[in-house]
Amino acid sequence: MSSNATKINPYTNKAYSANYFVQREQALALPVASALPDLLSAVANNNVVIVVGETGSGKTTQLPKAVLEQLQKDGRRLALTQNRRLAAQLVAARIAEEMDVPVGTVVGLRHRGCDLVGKATRLEVVTDGSLIMAAKADPKLTGYSAIVIDEAHEHSVATDLLLGLLKELAVQRQNDLKIIIMSATIDADLFGNFFPGSVVKTVSGREHKVLLSYLASPAQSSVDTIVETILQVHMFGRSGNILVFAPSVGEIFKIIKMVEEALGGTRTRLGPEDVGPMSCWPLHATLSPDAQERAVHAVAPARCNGRTGRKLIVATNIAETSITLTGVTHVIDSCKVKSKIWNVEDESWCLREQWVSKAAARQRAGRAGRTREGMAYRMCTEGGFHEQMLEHSVPAIMEGDMLRECLDILKMGRSPLTFPYIIAPATETIVKALGILRQLGAIDAKGGSLTSRGMEITRLPVDVYSAVVLLDSPRFGCSDEMLSLISMMEASEGGKQLFLTAFTDEEKAQIAKIRNYFKHPSGDHLTLFNIYTAWRSASSAGTADAFLKENKLLGAILKSADSTRLQLLRILYRHESWALRFMSPLRLDYYNLMLKALAAGNYLRVAKRESKSEPKKFTTLSNSAVARVETSLGPPSGANEWVMYNEYASDGNTKRFLRCVSAIPPECLVSAQPGYWRDPEFLPHGHIRDSLVKVIANMTGGSEDFIRGGMPNAPSGTS
Repeated sequence: MSSNATKINPYTNKAYSANYFVQREQALALPVASALPDLLSAVANNNVVIVVGETGSGKTTQLPKAVLEQLQKDGRRLALTQNRRLAAQLVAARIAEEMDVPVGTVVGLRHRGCDLVGKATRLEVVTDGSLIMAAKADPKLTGYSAIVIDEAHEHSVATDLLLGLLKELAVQRQNDLKIIIMSATIDADLFGNFFPGSVVKTVSGREHKVLLSYLASPAQSSVDTIVETILQVHMFGRSGNILVFAPSVGEIFKIIKMVEEALGGTRTRLGPEDVGPMSCWPLHATLSPDAQERAVHAVAPARCNGRTGRKLIVATNIAETSITLTGVTHVIDSCKVKSKIWNVEDESWCLREQWVSKAAARQRAGRAGRTREGMAYRMCTEGGFHEQMLEHSVPAIMEGDMLRECLDILKMGRSPLTFPYIIAPATETIVKALGILRQLGAIDAKGGSLTSRGMEITRLPVDVYSAVVLLDSPRFGCSDEMLSLISMMEASEGGKQLFLTAFTDEEKAQIAKIRNYFKHPSGDHLTLFNIYTAWRSASSAGTADAFLKENKLLGAILKSADSTRLQLLRILYRHESWALRFMSPLRLDYYNLMLKALAAGNYLRVAKRESKSEPKKFTTLSNSAVARVETSLGPPSGANEWVMYNEYASDGNTKRFLRCVSAIPPECLVSAQPGYWRDPEFLPHGHIRDSLVKVIANMTGGSEDFIRGGMPNAPSGTS
């Protein structure tokens, strides 16, 4: 028996497995291994250390382990953050394997819907959002002796908030907290200037050359060009797997379908004798965890007819960093990303396709050279790359509405207006967010403190409007139904991600027919509820798979909704004033009460039809903007002039849209939140005010003249 076999793992008090020694040899071969003594010395002698390391250096797994061993006498934990759930899962699994322990013991994992952390946990791999949740309960993060922020260069909203918090903790806990900031790109000056007194250390990555190829001229269709490049690489390129970066989920499925058709589907271009086999895998955030892991770990098909098999992964920017994709030697980069951007002036969202930054493009190209020399094909001209792309990506915190972020900052005991942002959002955005939160009753009149309602909202991992719906739903007797509906809205992005992608006219007609079958006359919200309840019924009957296939639904989305529902239920049960209540579907007011419960949280997102001659044009009450109804599940019936919506969106120019829309009787609006509707001064002049005054007069029996002068007491029928 070898001496290795007799060594005892101090974390398990058992002999190390044979795999441990294999993993240790591989870890010692990583570029970061030779730098660890210098890095550990820097950590020992400084409160804040910034580590700049190329992708593939091993810093994500090796440095946290080494720091943990250095601080092992301290009974507290080390937290290692990741920007995405999939990255957190894979990193935790890798570190646990190298330490020869199961995930959930010494190495823990925490992210939304997952809490594998116990008393024995010493190294906790968490999403940055989960660490923000911990900071809201314990603003000084006293349970941790070291915090490692990974992928800081990506500037996710949660990471940037953590950096601001850690800047203060570096002073408040300078004697007992080690802070390590890790970035894959050379923007160390930004972090170094943000943390005075910090030291910067650089770790080299693996030196595998990646050759770059650009388009000779701009492509008319990026999808067609990407597919053609995939086929050319598969036929003539050197061995190795192919990774494609697409702008969005829609393009992912289009690319995969076109490749499969070209390799022997309905639009045959190449036969099995022409090329080797290829397996195609989508990879994006809305896939189930199992589907994501299959895409990452699946191996390329075996050689067939003397030709090499390949694995094709078509991904969003989820695959840029942290996730190890073995065997990739070809990267095909669309050089595009779709970003959701908030316009503070008219309170609209815009989904904009734009160029990635040069730094992101370099990260993507680097994926081809992780194990050996590779090739990266950029779907832009070389001139376009240098002239049109920014050096670094715009931080996400500068593109959002700051509603949730302002609540989180207030919960951590700071002011959103004076918080030390590493890159600050516009002051106008913060002021607008505080105004909306004040109207929702989440903060006090001065905007400096959370109300009890605001404290409750911060505990719920949904948007603030949906949180209000959930908290108010028991008074309408439908908290069970609202849990299901809100969970479906979260998982499906308001119905946008729910059905399989349709490519042909026939497929589009089939899905339109299915949508119509589930459609509720009021519109999107209750249609989503109908789909969820039908799936739950099929699951109970053991026919879920057949149901999904027949109705062309994405099972991962419905399972995600189920998981979100359970998570929300656990949180809500901790609220003393909240109760789980459900209604009989036989009640005549079954759907009306659900609409009323929705209106209790969406009263700031209401619009009225412009005129009967233009039934899809509505005027929003919040800013008197004219917008058209645009719905993925089918527009509401024209019986009602009033609608509530989940998203007010822009095309980036002059057109405005309302998305995830439901018609609602105005009486339901007024009775759902009577206090809000007492003062008509906030309303636009004209037909909206006239219509609302008539509604209140009918509900209260008061005169219209009296109501125009000031709202009477709250109308009856509030539940």
